[in-house]
Amino acid sequence: MKKFATSMPGMNTQEFNSCLDSNKHKPQVDSDNVLAISSGFQGTPTFVIEKKDGSSRETLLGAYPFPSFQAIIDKKLGG
Repeated sequence: MKKFATSMPGMNTQEFNSCLDSNKHKPQVDSDNVLAISSGFQGTPTFVIEKKDGSSRETLLGAYPFPSFQAIIDKKLGG
């Protein structure tokens, strides 16, 4: 991650490295990972589209163009 951070324009790499080395946010990252795995997510990005009441859940794993989302949303709104 440190190597990747050095390639980011405008990144304060000293601050980034200090934050990463401190493990300050590790508990939150670990918690988020547990939640994602327990929810059946298998990679990023993952998108969940469901009806307002939480039913009719569909999961999209990977990057999709907007029309893919629109088709699922339209189907959920209409059905």
